[in-house]
Amino acid sequence: MNKRFNWLICIGIAVACIFLSGCGKSKGKAVDTPDGNAVYYWRTTFRMNDYERNFIKEHNITKMYVRFFDVVENWDGRIMPVGTMIFIDKVPQDIEIVPTVYISSEAIARYEEVKDKMLARIEDMASANGVKYGEIQIDCDWTESSADKYFAFMKEFKTMLEPKGIGLSTTVRMFQLDYEAPVADYGVLMCYNTGDIKKWETDNSILDIKDVKPYAKKLGGYDLPLSVALPCFSWDITYGVDKNMLGIEYDSYDFSDTKRFSKISENKYEIDKDKERNSYYDYWTPCFVRHEEVSLKDILEAKDMIVSEMSDKPLQIVLYQLDSVNLSKFSSDDVEKIYR
Repeated sequence: MNKRFNWLICIGIAVACIFLSGCGKSKGKAVDTPDGNAVYYWRTTFRMNDYERNFIKEHNITKMYVRFFDVVENWDGRIMPVGTMIFIDKVPQDIEIVPTVYISSEAIARYEEVKDKMLARIEDMASANGVKYGEIQIDCDWTESSADKYFAFMKEFKTMLEPKGIGLSTTVRMFQLDYEAPVADYGVLMCYNTGDIKKWETDNSILDIKDVKPYAKKLGGYDLPLSVALPCFSWDITYGVDKNMLGIEYDSYDFSDTKRFSKISENKYEIDKDKERNSYYDYWTPCFVRHEEVSLKDILEAKDMIVSEMSDKPLQIVLYQLDSVNLSKFSSDDVEKIYR
């Protein structure tokens, strides 16, 4: 009796372990941890220089998320694709290419109008440019008001892709960790754009550790396997005379020109301080600028914080983005520290 009883207990424990291991983590097909590293390519023209080609080889890049186009609500209310990628160079054939589409919160609210056209456009672009792919990624800045539409879209879009043998992934913004996980094979956690870019008072909207901390605690209960995307870029945010945000510039300013730029704080400047201001004209003219970049120290601190709170290790580390101007600011050893 004792042997039989012990045998039944062992069987029960084994069944329970199998059941528990099947609960939770994936809302799509099982996802294996891929070998190598990954990058985003987020431009409107696909043209790689020698530095970028060498970067792929040196740092064992096995996956590249390539932005194909954006889907937004036009000025006249129509939902349209914009910023379509133009392929000047052929994509590398020895790494996995993931067509990626950004959908605005306004557009996702009307996804029924465009989901079929969107998939057809991806297929046509891939076919015309020799892009072989087994996965599509959706990037959406959905909010509470558009959450239901986003979740419905992801469920329907995955159903459309499954007969074709195509996987589906999604980006996950920090604040979106407050909500349930969407139907997808996995997500890429965006550990950047963590602050409010529109506010002049923000110190660094790309990455600020104090903005990451509150959300990192929620990772343990998030029901989706995750890769982690980290920022390796910089930009300049311009503001009008009333500190209203005007736009984003990419390394367009020479802040060493003290005749034009007056330093306000570590990374904030006033433009043409002695110029007489016109409240109407200067409302739309850059009068203030905030330069933002991310240090290696902050990147590693954010990565360690995120990884320590995850219930499983990241599927991959992804750098945003493949751009020689910004990546060349980091040494090869620094890049390896980020990927490790």
